[in-house]
Amino acid sequence: MNTIIKHSKNKIAFSLFLTLFAISTLAQEGIHEISFKKVQGTETDHERTLKSIVKVRDISEQYSTGGLYLITHFGDRENLFIKENQKAQQYPMIDQPWRWCSMFSSNTDNGVVMGRNWDNQNVGSIILSYYKPEEGYASISFSRSIDMGFPLNVDLEGIAQTPYGDKLLLAPFYAYDGINEHGLCAGVTGVSAFKVKPVDGKESIFIGYLIRKILDQTRSVEEAVNLISRHVPFDLTPTEINSHFYVCDASGKSVILEYIDNDWKKTCSEKKWQVMTNKVIFNVPDASLREKCWRYESISSTLEKTKGSINWQQAMQILKDVSQKGTTWSVVYSPTNKDMYFSVYQTWEKIYHLKLSL
Repeated sequence: MNTIIKHSKNKIAFSLFLTLFAISTLAQEGIHEISFKKVQGTETDHERTLKSIVKVRDISEQYSTGGLYLITHFGDRENLFIKENQKAQQYPMIDQPWRWCSMFSSNTDNGVVMGRNWDNQNVGSIILSYYKPEEGYASISFSRSIDMGFPLNVDLEGIAQTPYGDKLLLAPFYAYDGINEHGLCAGVTGVSAFKVKPVDGKESIFIGYLIRKILDQTRSVEEAVNLISRHVPFDLTPTEINSHFYVCDASGKSVILEYIDNDWKKTCSEKKWQVMTNKVIFNVPDASLREKCWRYESISSTLEKTKGSINWQQAMQILKDVSQKGTTWSVVYSPTNKDMYFSVYQTWEKIYHLKLSL
């Protein structure tokens, strides 16, 4: 009898070993290292940028309404971005689909992590841009190709060699989340609309352009708060804001920024973590937020159970748990290590790893 039990235990232990080995192997094989292309030569910044496109995922893959591309941007685009900001005021995006997303960050024992789901399926293709202005910081940011006027099913690698390829130069302008060389991360999620109006001495600025400036010009939460105070944000139309902003830095500090009653409101957390979905945060009790949004409740409960101590794999699981039908990209940033792990189109078994270096 004892021999049978012993053999049974050994069989179970061996089976468990095989299972754990398989999971470990899958986890290792599931990580896809990717990097931006280094382009040499004497071409113009414009030409080198369009030659730098790396196709990571094709448009033919299941579930995808577009592909995944990396673009290395050469030269400074500030003048182009200013023109695009003016265009955004003249031709509102009111008819474009918008976002319902989730974001969080936590100051863990091993460093800082920040997670984000972009829950808006109609992105066209996903573009990751490496961009460094002449006077500013290098960064990587996510954009949707539809914002540059591309249809849903279009090969951007091929279109880059046509006159329409010039539109790709605008990808850094439409930055909806990203990380810079100092580990500062920033992003937006949708929220109920607030009216905005011009303020003397402040620039009216499209939300993607504001994220761009935060990544280009700030190293800390304090610097980001100071920068946004000089701007009036807008998105769908020049007279309303349907977004709020999340900023986290390498020290673990984070802040949620909301433009309410034509003034910036900031919310910091007394915990090691902070969460933002699609409900207004300012002056709203945590219990009320949990009751109103199941995603906020799910993320908060998990971080509470772990006391905020999570690694990137656990952060990715949190994002998976709150993913929705339209979740297009899920990314875990590491402000400490200046890198990121992400999945696209809910292909959770395929995780891409990208480091902020060129």
